[in-house]
Amino acid sequence: MPLNREYIIGVDGGGTRTRAVIGTRKGEVLAFVEGAGTNIKSTPPDEVRLHIIKLLATLLQKIDATNNDIAAVFLCVAGGDRQLDKERWEQWISFLFPASSCKITITNDAVAALTSGTFTQQGLVVIAGTGSIVYAVGKNHQVSRVGGWGYLLGDEGSGYYIGQEALRLITRHYDAIGVNEDLFTATIMEQLALKNPTEIITHVYEHPQPRVLIASVARVVLRLAEQNNDRAQKIIEHAAHHLTHFIQIMLKKEPQLKGDSIVLCGGLFENFYFVQCFREKLQLAKISNQLIQPEVPPVIGAFVNGLLSEGIPITEALQRKVKGTWMSIHEK
Repeated sequence: MPLNREYIIGVDGGGTRTRAVIGTRKGEVLAFVEGAGTNIKSTPPDEVRLHIIKLLATLLQKIDATNNDIAAVFLCVAGGDRQLDKERWEQWISFLFPASSCKITITNDAVAALTSGTFTQQGLVVIAGTGSIVYAVGKNHQVSRVGGWGYLLGDEGSGYYIGQEALRLITRHYDAIGVNEDLFTATIMEQLALKNPTEIITHVYEHPQPRVLIASVARVVLRLAEQNNDRAQKIIEHAAHHLTHFIQIMLKKEPQLKGDSIVLCGGLFENFYFVQCFREKLQLAKISNQLIQPEVPPVIGAFVNGLLSEGIPITEALQRKVKGTWMSIHEK
């Protein structure tokens, strides 16, 4: 433990889950916690506030630290760069950590994802998890984004999109021909523990987090696509196409990014089939940027941003320490 007991906390808060780590200025990751999603557009703000307070308290307990021991908190959450949401988060975090001794930074969760791949604060990232966005940060910290409009207005190419398309396909087929015993429908019904498509309405609309429920269907669709199910493959292809289109728009808006690497983050990019489909769409679109699949999760990107916010240079040695200590605590 450092003698001055000054720690840095990094938080990555998405729609499905929230992760937080605490570490030292020397890049040693000491502890890690994980909990439910903290997107205040899909979870009531009061629930999010209570959840983040509990999560951070648990993190401090893991290394027997107090609120006064924290030098910096770098919190990357969905919508964290929207002014109203940012002010709310700042109020919640400032309540926990004294502003006079702790530097608090609130930003978009895409920033954590980007840094997890580049270990810098600039570049281009595409996220395909519960939601989706293409996000870029330039040399002067100027931000450009495509997508990220949320599940009611966008999120094309995301886990939610895939799950929603799958359920729509099932309901359309039911309207046309009644009960359909095809493999696609049967597998998804089994995953949801439903016997008949007519049960979907109650199951989805009365679920406490329908967005997360619908996004969970994406795992089944991916599995079916890997098994050469035609319906599933078409949905996955459409999702990859949407993400590719987002990148095309970004590169048209920000042509200076055409030579930059693209960081891939989110649960969909953990699936080999989806990555291969995405690569094929990029090739067809003649997008040749190098792709980076991070060795560490976005929460480590948030921690690295915390180091950078304290003016700590990210050397190769520090990168090795961050990666090594993360792996050592994560594997326990």
